[in-house]
Amino acid sequence: MSEDRDKKFRPVDYDPLSDSLFVSVPNRKYEYSIMVGDDLILDFGRLPGGDKLEVVGFELLDASKKFGVDKHVLKNIRGLHAEITVNEKWVKLVISLVVVQHEKERKRSKVLEVANLGVPPLASSISV
Repeated sequence: MSEDRDKKFRPVDYDPLSDSLFVSVPNRKYEYSIMVGDDLILDFGRLPGGDKLEVVGFELLDASKKFGVDKHVLKNIRGLHAEITVNEKWVKLVISLVVVQHEKERKRSKVLEVANLGVPPLASSISV
């Protein structure tokens, strides 16, 4: 029974051992990933009913350090919104999340901007 719960899709997942935050759109059709800089992996694919290639998820490495919180806090994410913008020069991720810390909801935000080394221009957003 617990194996079924572990396999259940989670749009936001955090691994404290690797300090990695995983965000994924439900029901997406994953195609490939691109490492952007040293700490961001973008997942590309197609949304249900769509034929346009989009960002359908991402992994943010060293997440607790980026948000300035303890690792256990990121296990209690209540909401997340991410805006991903790519142009010819840079890839920009603006991420806002709501976490529970000391029994109170707290908002945390981070802007990550890295040089674009081959990601096609696009704009996407993910909210969970």
